[in-house]
Amino acid sequence: MLAAVCIGAYLAVVRLTGVMLRCPIKWLTGLSCPGCGSQRALLALLEGDVAEALMANLMIPFALAYLLLLFAAWLWPDSPRLQRWQHIATSPRALWIILALILGWMIVRNLAGI
Repeated sequence: MLAAVCIGAYLAVVRLTGVMLRCPIKWLTGLSCPGCGSQRALLALLEGDVAEALMANLMIPFALAYLLLLFAAWLWPDSPRLQRWQHIATSPRALWIILALILGWMIVRNLAGI
């Protein structure tokens, strides 16, 4: 909950000032990391602009859906369906697949200039 409040406060400050943190990976290497564009994507989603969010970072909607699933399972621990989905989503196999997707996205976005 505290993390959500901090993120919300940060995004509010960004919206008011227009100043965003720079990606240290892009700053040091010139390469886009898998999270580059996340700040712009979250701001676009807060404004209801899904197309702009996808242009900023294609992985954000998927990451948010994943986090929403985990948050829902945490909120309702008595729900067998949510617990089953959480177990699947956090299994070692799923985490390896997520890691492969993140690394693949980093490679594709740098090769394609996305």
